[in-house]
Amino acid sequence: MIRPLTRCLAAWPMICLMAALACGGDEPPQPPPAHVLKVRLAEAVGAVIDEDAAFEAVLAAKETVEVRAKVKGYLLERLFEEGALVNLDDPLYKLDDRDLKAEYEAAQANTAQAETVWKNDEVNKERFVVLAEKEAVSLRERDNAVTRAESSLAAFQAAQAQEELAAVNLGYAVINAPVAGFADRSQVDVGALVEAGGTLLTTIYRLDPIRAEFSITDREYAHFQEVVVQERGGDPKSIKFRLYLGDDRRLYPHEGVLEMADPVVDSRTRTMGVRAEFPNPGNVLRPGQFVNVVGVFDQREVVTVPDEAVVDGAQGGKAVYVVDEKNTLAALPVTVGRTEGGRRVILEGLTPGQKVVVEGLVTARPGLPVEVVEPEPAAP
Repeated sequence: MIRPLTRCLAAWPMICLMAALACGGDEPPQPPPAHVLKVRLAEAVGAVIDEDAAFEAVLAAKETVEVRAKVKGYLLERLFEEGALVNLDDPLYKLDDRDLKAEYEAAQANTAQAETVWKNDEVNKERFVVLAEKEAVSLRERDNAVTRAESSLAAFQAAQAQEELAAVNLGYAVINAPVAGFADRSQVDVGALVEAGGTLLTTIYRLDPIRAEFSITDREYAHFQEVVVQERGGDPKSIKFRLYLGDDRRLYPHEGVLEMADPVVDSRTRTMGVRAEFPNPGNVLRPGQFVNVVGVFDQREVVTVPDEAVVDGAQGGKAVYVVDEKNTLAALPVTVGRTEGGRRVILEGLTPGQKVVVEGLVTARPGLPVEVVEPEPAAP
């Protein structure tokens, strides 16, 4: 009888194990805890940015004046330094003026002779008028004396005009700067024959202020009109322009204003020419430079986040990750703008105060549990 009891006792642990497994068969075995992704957050900050448009432009002088001789003559001397700044009425060239002096002196002599004749005829006229009143001479003789006096007066006045013209031409022997600005290279060497009005001597460029010339599309012009007419009372000078120089886009320190826009749109390119004017103290900017011009049309309230928070979203869009109430990741599609100072402008999809993931995005995916560590303070 001992042997059966021993067999029952030996089977008892197996029976207990089977019973325990039978009781726990309703619940599946729990998997080991998953790895929790550690992320860092940053706050979305509200901001006001300029709504603008950028254009490629070329700088041009405010005034470009060609210097030409007004009289014919041989060039005796160049009186300016090429490429240097000249002031209004500074002497630039001197012509051989010997012929001009001779013409002037001849005109003076003609004037003196005509004056003598006129004065003599004037005296005769007065004498014949008195004699005619006394009936000592005929009326015809009186009338002839009056006519001669009037004719000689006209000849005297013509001689005076010729003398003045000769004096002016003599003054043109020295060619002065018609405007202030930078003088270009001289196009004529000393000793060359200069024709009146036909020979280009040099060109003067006025650089302060300076123009930036560029083109805008008809759509941009329509938006410009909407902003100017509806929002700014029709004052085009209220739109400001910024200038950026070089490949590194260095901001020029002076703002510009709209100078003019072409009255028509080119139907082939659907663009129109525009000129903005910028102060140019010190003549730092020079014509021919390629620059970038940004027109500030309006201001807009937006949200900004660190640039690294923006990732590629669905269908070629952009998105940011946020942490929901269950401490899991959720992707929010956003509409992005430009990047300024390391922060990306969010035009749509976020509100100020929301926190977005900025670290831990390499393995991030929607629904992944996360642990938030050391949130970054909001940007000023």
